[in-house]
Amino acid sequence: MRVGNPVEHLKGLQERRSTRGTTIPKSTIGAEVKQLRASLERTARRMGSAGDIWERLVPDSIRADTRLSGITGGVLHVVTGSASTSYALDRLLREGAEDAIRMASEGRITRVRMRVGRVDLGSR
Repeated sequence: MRVGNPVEHLKGLQERRSTRGTTIPKSTIGAEVKQLRASLERTARRMGSAGDIWERLVPDSIRADTRLSGITGGVLHVVTGSASTSYALDRLLREGAEDAIRMASEGRITRVRMRVGRVDLGSR
């Protein structure tokens, strides 16, 4: 069975099922994609090159259990998946990585703050 226009198909279904008070949403997925794109672009502008710097200066073994959550007032906020990752990252930062991040960001990042939390947001 070929349906044709999906909106017309839904309208026909509503009429046949006598659903009152419900309407077909006027927004399409295109509007949601547009909002998501704008949000991602804002986040990318705000984060700048922090992701590239993080990838370059933090070893894979630590970086795999971290997530950058934002930059506020020159402070790079990092979420770690465990206390042991926080400890390893703290050691790394104290041994000179924080200074390297500061220099690589040209002063945009002045400090790195960590907290333990959920790193993998895709598995909700």
